[in-house]
Amino acid sequence: MTEAAYSIVEINDGKVFVLQAPRAKRFNPLKEISLGSMAISHICGEDVTDEPPHTDFRLPSSVEYLIGHNIDFDMAVLKNAGVTHTPNLICTNAMANYLLPTLESHKLVSLLYHFHRDIARAQARNAHAAIADIYFTELVLGSLIDLANSQGHEISDVESLYEFSEMARIPTHLSFGKHKGEAIADLATSSEGAGYLKWLLKQDTVDPYLAQACQRVLKSV
Repeated sequence: MTEAAYSIVEINDGKVFVLQAPRAKRFNPLKEISLGSMAISHICGEDVTDEPPHTDFRLPSSVEYLIGHNIDFDMAVLKNAGVTHTPNLICTNAMANYLLPTLESHKLVSLLYHFHRDIARAQARNAHAAIADIYFTELVLGSLIDLANSQGHEISDVESLYEFSEMARIPTHLSFGKHKGEAIADLATSSEGAGYLKWLLKQDTVDPYLAQACQRVLKSV
């Protein structure tokens, strides 16, 4: 971890209310920062030499929910820093994949351009800090909740948001590869498509939620 940012929000009547504006703190990862990481965050080793070690980061045990884009990755980074408390995880990327399965890209800034183009054009181009990602995630989260509710999912508070996120984690469409954007259920109805799904299940790196989706549709045909 080279930089951690967070905000405190409340979900009330399907709307996102910011209780505490985004805050950020840099940390020394105690290892060399890769060129790829520097290209994304623009944080170099010399920028965090005098910062506290990432193992000093603390996640209060009172935190019940963590919301983020690809939140499992964030949680892995926290675990790497020594965090042992695991809250309920709410993933906006999973929500976006479920609600917008055929969208070209589900990256955070791509979704920002999809939902809030004026803000994206004005603020996203030069925003590389974690604190900007928090602000963008808040905006995208609100839009995803509105979209989900317009489709009858009834997200009103953080508990119902968590339940929807868990449901959305099991994908209905593939988000990569030669069958990107295609419905998993439709693929299972052809020998070629079913073969591809069976091949995916044999891969050591297959996402467990994707594996559930593939197994479910293969059993139904």
